Amino acid sequence: MPYTVEITTLAPQVDGEERPARLYQLPDPFSTLAEAKEAAVTHIAGLGLDPSCVLYNVFDREGFTVASNAEQMAGSG
Repeated sequence: MPYTVEITTLAPQVDGEERPARLYQLPDPFSTLAEAKEAAVTHIAGLGLDPSCVLYNVFDREGFTVASNAEQMAGSG
């Protein structure tokens, strides 16, 4: 089953100014849930942003969310 990853960068403040949030999908589908989650974590690490400001969601082919770091983010605050 193919999985897609959606990344949302929350509105960070840079030099006192808030930047708009960004929402985008990683370009390639992934064969397994584990591959999709690993790709999301690797992508987030490469952004150079505070990981607590970046949300990922993994969707199955029918568009249902099957994994997310939203719960981790809520628990860390």
